[in-house]
Amino acid sequence: MDKKSYDNGPDLSFVEQKVREVQSTIENAVKTSNYQELNQSITRMVNNTLKQYQKEHPESVRGGKKQGQPPEVQRVQETHPELYGNTGGEKVKDILLVVFGGILSGSMAMGLLTVQILQAVTGHGGISSTAVTLIGTLAGLGMVGGGCKGLGRLKRFKKYVKALGDRTYCDFEHLAGAVGRNVKFVKKDIHYMIQKGWFLEGKTDQKETCLITSTETYRQYAQTQEALEQRTEEEQRKHQQESEKHNRISPEVQEVLDKGEAYIQKIHASNDAIPGEEISAKIAKMEQIVDQIFQRAEEHPEIIPDLKRMMDYYLPMTVKLLDAYEDMDSQPIQGETIRASKKEIEDTLDTLNDAFARLLDSVFQDTAWDVSSDISVLHTMLAQEGLTGSDFSKK
Repeated sequence: MDKKSYDNGPDLSFVEQKVREVQSTIENAVKTSNYQELNQSITRMVNNTLKQYQKEHPESVRGGKKQGQPPEVQRVQETHPELYGNTGGEKVKDILLVVFGGILSGSMAMGLLTVQILQAVTGHGGISSTAVTLIGTLAGLGMVGGGCKGLGRLKRFKKYVKALGDRTYCDFEHLAGAVGRNVKFVKKDIHYMIQKGWFLEGKTDQKETCLITSTETYRQYAQTQEALEQRTEEEQRKHQQESEKHNRISPEVQEVLDKGEAYIQKIHASNDAIPGEEISAKIAKMEQIVDQIFQRAEEHPEIIPDLKRMMDYYLPMTVKLLDAYEDMDSQPIQGETIRASKKEIEDTLDTLNDAFARLLDSVFQDTAWDVSSDISVLHTMLAQEGLTGSDFSKK
């Protein structure tokens, strides 16, 4: 197996060399009883070792499809090579923290035990030596914990990549299931990885429900979100306008309009239930005329009193006739009585359509007068200015 593969971490001979250096540093500290800067020395050694390893093994820690990448990342990079940063350097650092921290904590623990034995036997050793070795032990354990935490995060990163597959987005619920953690933990985990550059183009959606790993995918998401927001704003504006319009209408007028809408819906339902083409055309015409009348009434509530006979008699009778026609038309045997009654209703619908059309014409009468008046004034002004047709023909 390749010693420089992602799963094995850094070159073993390299680590062994650094382990000996750490052990030597710790032994010198124990011999001289100088523990004051031991923790800082180990930390500096970790950082310097990482820099040296990065310099000597750039293929394992820099971007691109290198040997330091996990297999999942290598597979995805064949399709999306620009999406994932190389985590080889992070793995090296975490392994060094575990190894060096283990050595430090182990050596300090032994030193602490030695100090305690000396104190018990000779009465010497000193409180300061005990405190320093205890601090060194805790520091080493802290390094081990940090390294293990980092390795755990790298393992989760591999699982996130596997869960993403060839996609460039994935919801947090799915990612949480992939690593066996809750969504809150995964969000924090993903934000850390984005900040560290593991997801090179990584972002989350506005509501933080999913991870988006591609700038192009995020652009498409942003455009879709913008279109959705515009549509929502338009619907809200329309709703507000309708609400304001409704508020301007008195309850009495609104009651008439609601009843009118109910009649229109019943006429429409009867048309759907009656299959004959000829009568269907008559009913459709009626629905259109009645609808126009109530649209006009909504715009000009002052004509509502003119619709009283229509509301109290014509429309209720129309609905009654359509119900009767629908019932007769559904009978399996069409006798002479039924046919005659249906013909009479059809003729009556023609009469009602004529009446509704005249009513519609009458509710536009005021507008027609206003238009005629405006046209008359316009002709008079054109004549006064010498701009009538006969004037245009003059030389």
